[in-house]
Amino acid sequence: MKKRMYLGQMDWVMLGTMLFLSLVGIMVIRSAEGNGLSGQYYLRQTYWLAVALVAFFIGYLVDRRHLRRSAYVLYGIILLVLILLAVAGKITGGVQRWIYIGGLTFQPSEIGKLTLVLCLARYFHKLKAKPPYSLGDITIPVLLVVAYIIPIVLQPDLGTAMFMILLAIPIFLFMGIRRWTLLFTMGSAAIGAPFLFFSLKQYQQDRILSFLSPERDPLGAGYHVVQSKIAIGSGGIMGKGYFQGTQSQLRFIPEQHTDFIVSVLGEEFGFVGVAVVLGLMFFLTLWMLSYLGVTRTRFGMLTVVGITCAFAMQVTINVAMTIGFLPVVGLPFPLLSYGGSSLVATYLGFGIIAGYRRRRT
Repeated sequence: MKKRMYLGQMDWVMLGTMLFLSLVGIMVIRSAEGNGLSGQYYLRQTYWLAVALVAFFIGYLVDRRHLRRSAYVLYGIILLVLILLAVAGKITGGVQRWIYIGGLTFQPSEIGKLTLVLCLARYFHKLKAKPPYSLGDITIPVLLVVAYIIPIVLQPDLGTAMFMILLAIPIFLFMGIRRWTLLFTMGSAAIGAPFLFFSLKQYQQDRILSFLSPERDPLGAGYHVVQSKIAIGSGGIMGKGYFQGTQSQLRFIPEQHTDFIVSVLGEEFGFVGVAVVLGLMFFLTLWMLSYLGVTRTRFGMLTVVGITCAFAMQVTINVAMTIGFLPVVGLPFPLLSYGGSSLVATYLGFGIIAGYRRRRT
């Protein structure tokens, strides 16, 4: 009887929209592969979609009180895994980001985005001080963010590390911090930016410089963005058609099945195809924010805000990167890009939000 009640309260609008976008992603990944990769990516993504659906229902059914109580434990487990990866992980392509399970790989930092949200939500849920918060009040959550950033930078994965910082900002702002605390933080970031730039590796500096002027190295650091713009621009209003994209089929776009999948979408389905996908992404963002009306605790509200903002920011950053408005940072396009880690983490987060309709806590 309870199971029927739970399924009756399921948010089929959310789940149906996610599934539609995921299937579009598999279709575009299939085209991005061309004819020379034996279907390995789109078939793997289909497998990961099945795993992601299981993750969604786990997030939906988990008791919110248990989730709140275990937030620090989950954070600690992922932090330990990230440290072990940075110290003794298998090096592939010069980085140590993945856990290898059989023939598949999993990136713990994707789940780390979710556990960081839960950890910060737990902290502010128990915080006795009243907003707006001072610098002293947010010292511990800032350190929690830094603790995740350090091993991720060492992997190295600067894009995800920077995203962890961005992820914490809407949570802090939603809770409310004092004006001078905000100004001090922004000023410190501005002062530290030049030092951070010169501490980056050469290829990371090249990405930033190529963002400012992609034409300075069109065959090197600026190649991704230049080819991406060509692909999207050549798609026009309606696109060239499925499997008809010149840039994608000739594989001129690097990472076209992952970080630059929007380029393939734009070339083959045009402005209309991209607009439909982004419209559904925007709809999902607003739909998730509507759950703020059914949450009764600070933990619940911050969980909804954190997961929703993470999703919306990742969509925005990926699109901006694809069209040259931001440096190339290596963040996948949620629900569409190839990658089981991102897909599972996204579905798990959405499931947690959907569960608040079942249990208002």
